[in-house]
Amino acid sequence: MKKIYALLLLTTVTFSLYAGFCSTLFFSEYMKGSSNNKALEIYNPTGSAVNLNGYRVLLFPNGNTNPSVNFILSGTIPANGVYVIMNSQADSLLKLLADTLSGVTAFTGNDAVALIHGVDTIDIIGQVGVNPGTGWAVDTFATGTSNHTLIRKPNVALGTSDWLLSTSQWIVLPLDSNQLGSHTGPTNQTLCNTTAYDTLVSFSPVSAAFSGLNGSVNMDLALNSIHANALTIDVELLSGNASWINNYSTQSISFSANTVFKSIALTITNDTTGQQTHVLTFRLTNAGVGLKIGADSIFTLTLTPFAAVDTCGSLFFSEYVEGSSSNKALEIYNPTNTAIDMNGYKVQVYANGSSAAGNTFNLSGILPVGGTYVIVNPQADSVNLKPLADTITGSPTAFNGNDAVALVNGTDTIDVIGIIGNDPGASIGWTVGSGTTKDHTLVRNSTVKSGTKSWAVSATQWNVFGIDTFYLGAHTGPTNITPCVIYSGINHVETNNVARVYPNPNNGKFVIELNTVANVEMNLYDMTGRVVYSTKQNSTNIINMDVNNLNSGIYIAEIKADNKVSRSRISIQY
Repeated sequence: MKKIYALLLLTTVTFSLYAGFCSTLFFSEYMKGSSNNKALEIYNPTGSAVNLNGYRVLLFPNGNTNPSVNFILSGTIPANGVYVIMNSQADSLLKLLADTLSGVTAFTGNDAVALIHGVDTIDIIGQVGVNPGTGWAVDTFATGTSNHTLIRKPNVALGTSDWLLSTSQWIVLPLDSNQLGSHTGPTNQTLCNTTAYDTLVSFSPVSAAFSGLNGSVNMDLALNSIHANALTIDVELLSGNASWINNYSTQSISFSANTVFKSIALTITNDTTGQQTHVLTFRLTNAGVGLKIGADSIFTLTLTPFAAVDTCGSLFFSEYVEGSSSNKALEIYNPTNTAIDMNGYKVQVYANGSSAAGNTFNLSGILPVGGTYVIVNPQADSVNLKPLADTITGSPTAFNGNDAVALVNGTDTIDVIGIIGNDPGASIGWTVGSGTTKDHTLVRNSTVKSGTKSWAVSATQWNVFGIDTFYLGAHTGPTNITPCVIYSGINHVETNNVARVYPNPNNGKFVIELNTVANVEMNLYDMTGRVVYSTKQNSTNIINMDVNNLNSGIYIAEIKADNKVSRSRISIQY
């Protein structure tokens, strides 16, 4: 629909062209009164009732070339009758004169209003693309379209798309006066037999994207105007594999009378083969009688590989204080549904771009569900900061804004602030949110449930507060999240209930063979501990796997059977 508005000024219909021969509908009254007392009246000068299907009124505010309101008319105007459009906030007595209420009357004196038939402008008040300031001159009034009522002169028989020809065709009345509901003008004229313009059909919008294994996407089509008859169009797949969208074949779409929107539901069946992005294109073709294909005739659907959902949580930094002097602290949060023994966890500081940890602090104790653990520098403010500490030590809190800080479990880094091996400058720090890691307090967003080794990810996850602002001791975040299973290398791989895995490496299709027949629960983890696939099978010793939607890499298969938990390392390669 948006493509047609450039045509509004292309067709100039002058009064002299049709005078004495035929007439069109036209604006017979324009009311720009006080407050919301605003109205438009359309007159039918012909000797027959006119069906308003295909007619619209467009509002172009403040010199814009694109309309802010596209009001589609309906109903009929009897011979020599009028149709009054009123603002819904107008005076209640004034609204009694209305045939309909619409926001298309939310105009001020400098907004253009156009009456459209099909794609043709048949009458206009003001100039599209021009902002006159307060209003346009009408007759002898410098700003006649502002705070006045305009009545079309009795000798005017049809509208015009040229405002400059229209300015002398109006009688100007004072503010809030009106003659709405009837018009004195030509009668029993013949309706102009203008060229029939076909209705345009386009995709709207012209693209969509989908990420996942299975699902659906809507492909929407729109007409540029209401049509009195049923219209048909075919939608064919121009490029891409039809098997990705449930073996799609060309569909014929029918717009019933007075319908302007239709949707096609595309069923996504397999968009992740080879973990590649697929692009499919569709086009409009074979337009039926009365319909033309618009400019937006191509629809693009982008299918992206399945992204494993992070369904587990881990300890992470929930607050970072880099305050004045030695006012420095770290807070660690437990979002899981299990109290966590912190033996094996440690905080490491990498100073001034070093790739080797200069300070390491080994954690201990139990961090309860939804609990925090606060580490404060021993030289910090003894009144406002140190009372919030669970432990006071300088080792992990002797950082500046350019020192990376990592939370480590065994040999795995599970969270990081800053970039290890990078020095952003002692006076600057790393950019995070609206601030930096220097001279600020950072509080983790309430939606974060797991740490990350990527500062590019982490830098978007913090709320930034001014220097020496503290919220330590509690954190608003997820609770009761299943703990992530962390694997630190091959030492965690067991095979005490697994006979063999073959082939290994594989292309995502492989077999896990157990030592005995059993009821089996199998979870497949990536190396960050996220569950990327799960299955349960009864009375079996063979598990046939087909997970070629996963990226190449190393995975851990955890098999629970016969009261045993076995773990096997799986290598997927394409």
